Amino acid sequence: MSYDTEHVRNAGETPSSITNLPTFTELLDNTDLAALYTSIRRAETTTGPELVETTTVSKKTVYDYLHKLEQAGLISRVGDDAGTAVYAAEEFELTLTVRNTEVSITPELVEIIAHEDEYPVIQRSLNDHGLVTFALAYDLVNAHSEGEVTIRQMAELTGLSTGTTYDLVEAFYSILDLGGDNSVPTTYTPGDFDDEESNPLDELFDE
Repeated sequence: MSYDTEHVRNAGETPSSITNLPTFTELLDNTDLAALYTSIRRAETTTGPELVETTTVSKKTVYDYLHKLEQAGLISRVGDDAGTAVYAAEEFELTLTVRNTEVSITPELVEIIAHEDEYPVIQRSLNDHGLVTFALAYDLVNAHSEGEVTIRQMAELTGLSTGTTYDLVEAFYSILDLGGDNSVPTTYTPGDFDDEESNPLDELFDE
């Protein structure tokens, strides 16, 4: 299958070398670090003391993470508030090649992973099916919120069970506030579809 979505693409030229790769990739494995970066990004600007008040990790860990994120270029000092550094998050896109498929890691994907402890389906999907499938599911959830793809089609494209797909959609809708207030994923029955329908991924993304 040819992948060409926001976060999953066919691999092209060899990616360029980057620095501080361990911190970037740690965002995919350390939910506390991912959550701290996401908090800074959502706040637009914030300080260490403010983060200490709003996060669940220790004060020492907050400042260790701030140092790590700043060294990696993921946050920057943008001001000073009575002698306290003010931070803002930097946007980024990290492209990894997994089995000849490019996976784009962005702040939006990190925000989902930051909620891994709250939604076991996120952790289960990453552990059982890998980053490519998870990133593809993320892209398709956004397409689903626009009415462009169904849960059944998503399950077929990702290889996830229908139940797991629905749970992922429900989690992503909640985290990303998709579809407005009190919105939930739409369910479908097999009779709603034509078994001979064309590949929806090709129709959506291979234009």
